[in-house]
Amino acid sequence: MSTYADEVIEFWANVFRACRLSTTGLDLEAFLEDPNAHLERLGLSDALEMLAGGYLPLLPQQAAVRREIDARHPLPAIPQPAPATTRPIPEPPAFLAAAT
Repeated sequence: MSTYADEVIEFWANVFRACRLSTTGLDLEAFLEDPNAHLERLGLSDALEMLAGGYLPLLPQQAAVRREIDARHPLPAIPQPAPATTRPIPEPPAFLAAAT
């Protein structure tokens, strides 16, 4: 059994409750062993980002549906822009060079 600081337990316990992970049969002690791995495995890897934005993460059942939809309909690759071409800066015309 590992020992955690109170702040760590409080933080991850809030995430555990917000994600409703007890509905998956997972207990807090097991979750605390590797919270990110559990969130990833359950399809809730964006839970911290959602909570930081003021939203509740998906329910575990909703995350399972999202994983299924994502598996059936993968997003197309995002095309990358072509690298920018550089052009040399031309020399200023003679009349401008003489004015300075």
